[in-house]
Amino acid sequence: MPTATDTAFLDKALSELESVRRWSPRTISKLESLINSPDAWAVYRVDPLRFAAERGMAEQESIDLFLHAANIGLFNMEWRLLCPVCSDTVSSCRTMSTVQSRCYCQLCQMSVEVNLDDYIAISFNLSPRVRELPWHKPENLSAEDYLLRYRIDQNAVYEGLGKLSDILRSFHKLFDTIGPGQSRTVEFDVLPGFAVVGFDAGANRSFILTAQGEPSATRQQLRAEAGREDWVLSSQQLSPGPVRVQISNPTQHNLQMALYARPNGEMPPTLRLGTFLTGNRLLNNQTFRTLYRAETLASGEGVGVRDLTLLFTDLKGSTELYERVGDLAAFALVQQHFEHLRQAVQQQEGAVVKTIGDAVMASFNQPADAVKAALAMHRDIEAFNSKRGNRDLILKIGLHRGHSIAVTLNDRLDYFGQTVNIAARVQGVANSDEMCVTTEVIQASGVRELLAGHDVREESARLKGISDSMQVYRVKLG
Repeated sequence: MPTATDTAFLDKALSELESVRRWSPRTISKLESLINSPDAWAVYRVDPLRFAAERGMAEQESIDLFLHAANIGLFNMEWRLLCPVCSDTVSSCRTMSTVQSRCYCQLCQMSVEVNLDDYIAISFNLSPRVRELPWHKPENLSAEDYLLRYRIDQNAVYEGLGKLSDILRSFHKLFDTIGPGQSRTVEFDVLPGFAVVGFDAGANRSFILTAQGEPSATRQQLRAEAGREDWVLSSQQLSPGPVRVQISNPTQHNLQMALYARPNGEMPPTLRLGTFLTGNRLLNNQTFRTLYRAETLASGEGVGVRDLTLLFTDLKGSTELYERVGDLAAFALVQQHFEHLRQAVQQQEGAVVKTIGDAVMASFNQPADAVKAALAMHRDIEAFNSKRGNRDLILKIGLHRGHSIAVTLNDRLDYFGQTVNIAARVQGVANSDEMCVTTEVIQASGVRELLAGHDVREESARLKGISDSMQVYRVKLG
């Protein structure tokens, strides 16, 4: 049973959350309503994008809301790697430092390659400091709840078949907690091509036997014993037909056991996970990079990013600027220019990855957002120059889109790969008051519309360190 809410802690935390920034009307009250939900599972693995859709909020504000709420202690952030075949939680961690580039799904018995775009889901669990709920102690959950609510993603759907958790319920032969020294026996018929799957969800181990060959006229006996590390089976072969499965637990721990018979085709139906906050989108969130700047990947570990847009800026004539106005004044100007660029990036749902001298590297999920940010950067810097009565700051901007690898460099989240190199080189060919973009950017949805009214010229360019010439589009900003 859920414990009582710690109202003193909740009130203090909500008050602190309300003060961290300016929120849209009723934002905090919407979160408070969720926290006080009588449904214990409503505050388990809350997805900010779904919360935004259900509460009529902007997605970016919802993401920021949960990031701040986790930073204050109302929620715990969870990084999950989902199996692309069964949506089981292959790995779960409180920080990204334990995210690996490859994992193994025991339920499917297959290796899973990680990328931050598709199967790394970021969600938020209500902290036990607010109130303790049954899923805070998963070892006490029923076997059915543990597998189908605690582990399996609740929004996973097999196309044409329905919700995955409902399908697994229809295939199940047993959901039960088997205590030390106990056993369970189940009898059923196995269809040709079906597989008998036994899964101890608590210990994360499974066995899969596919019914093959001629049907058996007599009832087959299959004994499955939980070993120290794996299952010990009485047979590695199974025929279609009647079967009696006995599951024994000689260990000192409970087995949270699921047994079911499912089709075992080589090409499983397409799994749709629905919309969720991905690791890629979170890394491109400025609030995350600000509040969780200590979050890094494990040393030497790189995780793939399938689709990323990178923006590089530079200042024309910065060396001459330092000579003309002096180091102290030039440094102050450059810092003010950084603040304008950061605001433009954050307003377009991007994140500043790093500054390099007087240049900025920023990342975005959508190319159109990167282009909007570039246009805003130029506009804001021009307004800043106009206010000062001197064009000391003149931007050059470059954009490219492609795949990359998220890494930790110099104790900071960064990106590595050819996409980074090309984006930097594209910026290098830009002239004063100019933005250069690649074909991958200009052909993206909404980009040409954003550039309507600008002088855009296409040319073939040789980029330093890139063997082949590339098509580059020069966009006049001034």
